Amino acid sequence: MIERIRGRLLEKTSGRVVIEVGGLGLSLMTPLSTFSSLPEIAQEVTLLTRLIIREDNWDLFGFSTLLERETFDILTSVSRVGPKLALTVISAIDPEELAQALMTQDLAKLSGIKGIGVKTAERLIVELKEKAQKLAGLSGQFGGFSPVTSKKEEMVQALINLGYNRMEAEKGTRAATAALGPDADLGQLVREALKHLSNR
Repeated sequence: MIERIRGRLLEKTSGRVVIEVGGLGLSLMTPLSTFSSLPEIAQEVTLLTRLIIREDNWDLFGFSTLLERETFDILTSVSRVGPKLALTVISAIDPEELAQALMTQDLAKLSGIKGIGVKTAERLIVELKEKAQKLAGLSGQFGGFSPVTSKKEEMVQALINLGYNRMEAEKGTRAATAALGPDADLGQLVREALKHLSNR
């Protein structure tokens, strides 16, 4: 099992990074919280990892904190919740908020996440009832935003990657920026945009 990767950051976009390790460029899918903590291109980075092996594909996922990876593991233990949907959940809601929603059976908060309908939210609450306390007890911190392109465009691209069209993404970006201010952390801005879009 590959537990972590350390190497030179070659590429980073919302949802995907490429890290050079021993002359190889490894592609990893990541949540938005990890993206917001990445260093500049060409700098060294270390990510915790999970390798998902299927018959026709090997997918590598990267996380900046143990909390993110544990949340990913917990979410993918639920029936019919795949790794990409788990990343969407982690990108939309802080692990601490997720644990609280699970423990309080907050169906509205969970079903408000894009890709999580009422039935899936109910399944999360039932299947993760015992694991929610473990999630709540874990600790971790998200890093800040390191600008490569404009923060506005990073936000728009992040929302597009989560399934929204450009018009929706731009509206969500404007609403989040108005609510939190342009200097807010990228992860916080994207989560605010998701809340705005899910309430429409």
